[in-house]
Amino acid sequence: MNRLNQIQNIFKKIVIVRHGQSIWNHDSKFTGWTNIPLTNDGKKEAVSISKKLNEINIAPNIIFSSELDRCIKTSNIIIQNMKNKNIPVHTSWRLNEKHYGTLEGVPRQFIREKYGEQFTSMMRGNFTFKPPVLNNIPTYNQNKYKIYRNCYFKTIEKGESKEDVLNRLLPYYENDILYKVSDENKLPLIVTHKHCARVLMKYFLNIHDDSFQDYQIPSKNIIIVSLDDELNYLSHEFIPY
Repeated sequence: MNRLNQIQNIFKKIVIVRHGQSIWNHDSKFTGWTNIPLTNDGKKEAVSISKKLNEINIAPNIIFSSELDRCIKTSNIIIQNMKNKNIPVHTSWRLNEKHYGTLEGVPRQFIREKYGEQFTSMMRGNFTFKPPVLNNIPTYNQNKYKIYRNCYFKTIEKGESKEDVLNRLLPYYENDILYKVSDENKLPLIVTHKHCARVLMKYFLNIHDDSFQDYQIPSKNIIIVSLDDELNYLSHEFIPY
């Protein structure tokens, strides 16, 4: 029995994907909580995710998405191309991408030139590092795009660390998502963002804070996480699409 068949035979599992490419992903800008549309390639990536799920006989019956349009659009495209098209979508700001504060809309190259490559790498990968607060920065259309705001946003409007992301994401995962797995026998698909997926895998794999910066999730991969009877992490598989 191959690894994928072993995973499919374990009933309790969750599936995690990143949204398709957005316009600011393509332009290499810090995006965070800013609502940026998918590119045409991003829409095609969402179709590819659904085709791969159909191919490997993984059939999520509930979707948990961030509140941001690029995740909601990805979720809707996936549903349109699944065998089962009656999949409810639940959204939560707790699955939103890491908030970058004053950097949102700023090209990554601007930060590389201002602070250096090592600083930029730490800011993007380190677990506890928060983005710098910039004053008098060039205008990059920050006010053109509506941002999802709530009471939590006020506490992190200058930017989040990955630790902040994990701390606000975990209650939703443990209470809402795992409830659907345990009490309703659901197979959830989590449609989220790069750094949310990274901190979830840190949690599952118990990666030390100091080692987290070097941990990367391969792009354009579906993550299938298997859980034991106590809903604890058991194993995971990366499936390219």
